[in-house]
Amino acid sequence: MGYDELPLTYAMCEIAVAVLAIAGNSLVVVTFVLERRLRRVTNLYIISLATSDFLVGLVGVPSAVMARLGLPRHAFRVCLLMLSVLVLLCTVSILNLVAVTLDRYWAILHPFCYKRTMNRRAAAFVILGCWFLGTLVGLLPLFGWNNGPEEHGKCLFIPVMHYDFLVLIFFATIVYPALLMAFCYGRIYAVVLKQVSDILIQRGGEQPTPTFFCEKN
Repeated sequence: MGYDELPLTYAMCEIAVAVLAIAGNSLVVVTFVLERRLRRVTNLYIISLATSDFLVGLVGVPSAVMARLGLPRHAFRVCLLMLSVLVLLCTVSILNLVAVTLDRYWAILHPFCYKRTMNRRAAAFVILGCWFLGTLVGLLPLFGWNNGPEEHGKCLFIPVMHYDFLVLIFFATIVYPALLMAFCYGRIYAVVLKQVSDILIQRGGEQPTPTFFCEKN
């Protein structure tokens, strides 16, 4: 099957993803705006993630579909901008997901330190860092890190993007974040099991081992 043909299954999956991303994340943002009780520091990361995922559904998915069809043709600058925005939005979404993970890791393993140091200003700084870094990575092809126009003038992701850039985004936005999040949630799971064990011991008449302080876990 050529690039000019769009498989029905692929098209249906992309449409479903886009609709769910737009609808679901819109509800998250609207709920956050309307419900004052949800405007806590922790939820700022959730809102940033919801916003980036909303944009992925609204802009990123259609861009991916157009790139699958090789569109737009014979418009390299437009093509490069579209692909760069696609990478930008996906990178920002992943960085926000990492920020949510690290926030939960810190809050659960070091709650007293977390409450003392984490505030709206610190959260805003982290969120802006995610958007800035994602934008910086995503726009690198616009500054020359690309292979130039495709031979037949089609807008195809892999032929247009430079190989070294593809390696960078693969490790920076997939491999390393996945390993980091796996480590964090593994530690969280271990701590939760320890807390459950301490509760069971306490109910049995023994004293639980103190945890969740600012020392190294």
